[in-house]
Amino acid sequence: MSHLPSSSVRDHMKWAGLLGCEAVLSSMALMQASSMAAPPKKMMTPLGHGPPQREGPDRGPQSHMILPSGMSCPPLLIRKEGEFQAPRLLDEKEMKANEDMQQKKKNRKSVTPCKGAGDENGPSSKVQKNFICDHCYGAFRSGYHLKRHILIHTGEKPYACAVCDMRFIQRYHLERHSLIHTGVKPFACSMCDMRFFQRYHLERHKLTHTGVKPYACSMCDMRFFQRYHLARHSLTHTGVKPYACSMCDMRFFQRYHLARHSLTHTGVKPYACSMCDMRFFQRYHLARHTLTHTGVKPYACSMCDMRFFQRYHLARHTLTHTGVKPYACTMCDMRFIQRYQLERHSLTHTGVKPYACTMCDKRFFQRYHLARHSLTHMGVKPYACSMCDMRFIQRNQLERHSLTHTGEKPFACDMCDMRFIQRYHLERHKRVHSGEKPYQCERCQQNFSRTDRLLRHRRLCQGRNVAKVENQPCCDPRPYPQEPPPAPPTWSPLHPPPGRLAV
Repeated sequence: MSHLPSSSVRDHMKWAGLLGCEAVLSSMALMQASSMAAPPKKMMTPLGHGPPQREGPDRGPQSHMILPSGMSCPPLLIRKEGEFQAPRLLDEKEMKANEDMQQKKKNRKSVTPCKGAGDENGPSSKVQKNFICDHCYGAFRSGYHLKRHILIHTGEKPYACAVCDMRFIQRYHLERHSLIHTGVKPFACSMCDMRFFQRYHLERHKLTHTGVKPYACSMCDMRFFQRYHLARHSLTHTGVKPYACSMCDMRFFQRYHLARHSLTHTGVKPYACSMCDMRFFQRYHLARHTLTHTGVKPYACSMCDMRFFQRYHLARHTLTHTGVKPYACTMCDMRFIQRYQLERHSLTHTGVKPYACTMCDKRFFQRYHLARHSLTHMGVKPYACSMCDMRFIQRNQLERHSLTHTGEKPFACDMCDMRFIQRYHLERHKRVHSGEKPYQCERCQQNFSRTDRLLRHRRLCQGRNVAKVENQPCCDPRPYPQEPPPAPPTWSPLHPPPGRLAV
C-alpha cells in the first residue's frame, strides 16, 4: 500500500515550500496508519492553524497532526479516515498576505529549514513559530504570544493604571508607565548623571556622547540620532504638512506644533511662573523666562566674556566676531546679521510704517518705537536715576544721563583730544574737522553743520519775513552772537601791564 500524497496535496506542498521533505511525509504516513488502528487521542491544537472546522453530517471531526521533536515543517491537516484534505483555494488578498508573511520570515530568518531523517533527533538551532494569527498571518512561538498579539486587532487593553485612566495591552507597558507616577528612573547613563525611564531612551541618549547619527537623509547630507527625527525631516523635502488646524487654514509638519498652535485660538497659557504672574504657551518659554529671575546666563561666548540667556542670542552674537552677515537686501547692497534687521530695513524702501499710534496720527517702522512713543502719552517714565530724582522714558536716556554723574566720557575724537558723553556729540564734532555741513536752509540754500543751528536760522528768517530767493542768504551768514573781544586792561600802579613793574 502506497502512502504517497495525492496530486492536490502535492500542489499544496509545492505552494507551501514542503517538496523535498520525503522523510517527513513517510513518517506522517506511518503515523496515519497507526491512527487508523487505534482510536485517535485528543490533542491540543495550536492557536491560529487555520479556521475552526465544524462537524456535520458530511464532515467528520478534524484533528491536527503533531510532528515529532526536531521536525520543523508545519503540521498538515488530515482527515480521520486517513485521506488528506484538499487545500482551500486562497483569494488574491490572502495570497498577498501570505507572500508578505513569507518575506518577513525570510528577513527575520526565524523559520527553521526542513531537516532530513538523519537530523530528526538533532537539536533545533532556531525557535519554531507554529502559532499563526488569522488576521495578519504573523507567526509566534507560543500561544501566549499569539493571544497577546490578537489584542492589537481587537483593541482590548486589559491592564489599567491605578493612578490615571490610561490602559495598556501588555503588563510590561503598564509597569513602565507606572515609573512616571513614582518618578523612578532606573536606567542611568555611565558617562553623565542623566537617568531615564526606559532603556531605549538610555541607548538613544548614549549616541549624543559618541556622536554617532545612524539615520541619514537620502535627499541631503543631514543625519539624525533618531528615526523619528529623520521621518520628520523628510517632510521638509516633500513639503507635506499632515497636521491641519481645525480652526484656521494653517498646517504643520509636526503634531506638537499643531497642539502648540491650537493654544493661540483658545488663549490658554498652561505654564505659569512661580515667581511672578506671567504665564506662557510653551514650557520652553517658561524655562527661558525663569532665567531672568535667577540671573543665570548659561550660554557663554568662547571669544569674549559675554553670556546670554538663550542659545539663539549666542549664535547671533557669534556673527559679530566672524563678520558674517548672511541676510542681504535685494534693493541695495546692505547686509545684516539678523533676519529681523533685514525685514526692518526693507520698510525704509517701501515707506510702509505698519505700527500706528492709537492716540495720535504718528506711525512707526518698529513696534519698539511705537511702545516707546506711547509712554509720552501716558506720562510714564519707568527708568529712574539712582543718584538724582530724574526719570526717563528710555533706558538709553538713563544710561546716557548716568555718565553726567560719573564724569565718564567714553567717546573720544581721533583727531583731537576732545571726549564726549554721547556718540552723537562725537559725530557732530567730527564735522568741525571735515567741514561737512549736511543741513541746508530751503529758502536760501545756506548749509549748516548742526540741526540746532539750522532751526535757529529758520526762526530768524521767519521773523524777518524774508522771501525765498535762490542762492541768496535770507539773513546774516553769521547770525549767531559772537563772544565780545576782551576789553583792554586798565593800567594802574597796582595792576601794571605785563612786562612792567609797579613803582
